[in-house]
Amino acid sequence: MAEDVFLKERYELALERIREIPDETKEEKDYFVQMALWMLKLDDYYKWLENPNRSEKSLKEWQALYDDFYRPMREDYEKSYANPEFACHIFGKDLGRLFSFLSSEIYRCLPQLVMRHMEAVVVLWELFLEIHTAFVYGAEEHMEPEAKDIQKMIYWSINDYSEEMVSWRIHQQQEPDFSPIKSIIMEADLSDLRYLYRFGEYISDSERKTAQHMNELSQEEIDKIAATFVDGYFRGFEMNRIPLENKKYVTVRGSIGFERVFRSAIVKFRERGLEPIFFPASTHILNRRQVAIGYQGKSVNPQFEFDHCKDKALYYDKALANQHLEALKKAYEECGQWIRANGGPACFETFGEEPFSPVIKEACYQLDDKQKKLEMEYANLQVGLTEQYMKSSEISFTIIAFPTPDIGVDYKEIFDEIVKVNTLDNDVYRDIQQKLVNALDQAEYVYVRGKHPNKTVMKVRLHPIKHPESETVFENCCADVNIPVGEVFTSPMLTGTEGLLHATGVYLNGIFFKDLQLRFTDGQIVGYSCGNDDDAAANHRLVRDYLLAGRESLPLGEFAIGTNTTAYAAAQKYKITDRLPILIVEKMGPHFAIGDTCYSRAEDHAVYNPDGKEIIARENEISARRKEEGFQAYFNCHTDITIPYDEIGEIFAVDRDENMISIIKDGRFVLNGTELLNGPLIKLNK
Repeated sequence: MAEDVFLKERYELALERIREIPDETKEEKDYFVQMALWMLKLDDYYKWLENPNRSEKSLKEWQALYDDFYRPMREDYEKSYANPEFACHIFGKDLGRLFSFLSSEIYRCLPQLVMRHMEAVVVLWELFLEIHTAFVYGAEEHMEPEAKDIQKMIYWSINDYSEEMVSWRIHQQQEPDFSPIKSIIMEADLSDLRYLYRFGEYISDSERKTAQHMNELSQEEIDKIAATFVDGYFRGFEMNRIPLENKKYVTVRGSIGFERVFRSAIVKFRERGLEPIFFPASTHILNRRQVAIGYQGKSVNPQFEFDHCKDKALYYDKALANQHLEALKKAYEECGQWIRANGGPACFETFGEEPFSPVIKEACYQLDDKQKKLEMEYANLQVGLTEQYMKSSEISFTIIAFPTPDIGVDYKEIFDEIVKVNTLDNDVYRDIQQKLVNALDQAEYVYVRGKHPNKTVMKVRLHPIKHPESETVFENCCADVNIPVGEVFTSPMLTGTEGLLHATGVYLNGIFFKDLQLRFTDGQIVGYSCGNDDDAAANHRLVRDYLLAGRESLPLGEFAIGTNTTAYAAAQKYKITDRLPILIVEKMGPHFAIGDTCYSRAEDHAVYNPDGKEIIARENEISARRKEEGFQAYFNCHTDITIPYDEIGEIFAVDRDENMISIIKDGRFVLNGTELLNGPLIKLNK
């Protein structure tokens, strides 16, 4: 309580000084004046929220208020100081990038205030005033601060409060009732769309129309969606033979607008003994990730997010990396009782927005080689630390995805199609996929050849089976951890795996890659390119930094054959393939994953298919080094790249006697017993 009072005192002291800034200059476009006016507007909103006798706003008033707060990141972005290109044009590159960084952090403060993370706001307000004061006194002395002086101020602000920011985030993720999100879901009048603004996130037409559509569905339809989501989570534990006795919590990652579904899911999780935990996506620089994680709405502006996704280059060094790791360790200790009792995440994702192809700007921060190496080393250490508290072999997960109105005028029809796709009969697919597994288990290699315009020619080497009566190479995967059905997948051998993987267009890690080409030798990427930009060097950087996690190479961690021709037919019917998430797209043809295997960090935990056979292909030559190299044997990424059925010339397996077993030819399943999968494709063509 005393700490809260102290924070409020600091907040009021900062505001007292911020209120004076607009009166100190008549230049309306002055950087500090613009930012101060925005901060004062936010304070007005905060005071209104804190007032128990406040008058209520109409839905239109809420919409106008939030549109105004987020305008510098959206409609006015081209002329906003949050845009590095514009800021550098005004102030020059060195100062411009610093001012742009500061603006972007300030403009993200609305959710912090709404979620009552007062310290994050106070620290940023104080940093703003420190920088403003340096310029005021500098101007008086005719010695304005240089960029290096401002950078030091930012560095030490982040350094001084890193422990507090990290601790808050871990408590937010692990402590059952730390975040108010669950209370909003359970207690709000969901028929009154004004509740959407209680999360502090930008609310677009997408979230409003999604919530409206949820209100139009019957309770039976809502419960069916929630049951599919919840049942998939528990099936993951059953299929992988992971005990649930000591688990008390499930972390739910969701999307704003689906609150009726989440209310039903909360009840169903509780009925089966797990208390859901909800937390927002992080807005603070220390805790943000390239792909946001948490309970959230659509991106306020993908280009804004992209422009600032490497801002850590401003401050990132070994001292801060070590300090961050120590802060994590301390926070994990504080939250240990909840972490050890957490069964893992249940992820409810959305899709439908137009594919984002970023504009690559020279004004944006980029990590240098030293920082990239440090980031990779730190990522391994962080995952290793997390593994100590939440072991991969003792948790499970599930992922499901539904469309939002961004997908177009056929939204309601597409939504119904995806409900159908997400609830296909597991038993039917399990039997068909077992025939694929039986055939592939005979193979030494699998060949995949594309069909024009796809140039793929890949040879994938499989693990040898010593005991065919009790061992298998491919997992028969239905709708459990990955919804919808279905696929069969394996971790291939690297030695002997080679060729060209070509995706004519694919949406990965929030970015649409055009004409993506990856060349493999012994399972390792040896060359890559894409066609997003006219500049080959810019394309090279885009693939390296946003697909290969900053590396020049990654191994092939997975090969799979997707069997969900129903999803493919729906995608073709409504012409939405480029709008679908990889979660669904990976089931619509063969796919290859670069990075770690599917069994990363759980290789020593035995996994079985429904027929009782143990899946032995749980590691490759790199992950096998874990016994000597520990977590240095991992890459902390796993990205699936799919070739759709209509771009497949053929897939065939080759056994040790060089006999060919045909699986797919000209986009159709030809293996005996799998012909039923062609039904949706034939119907589509008719």
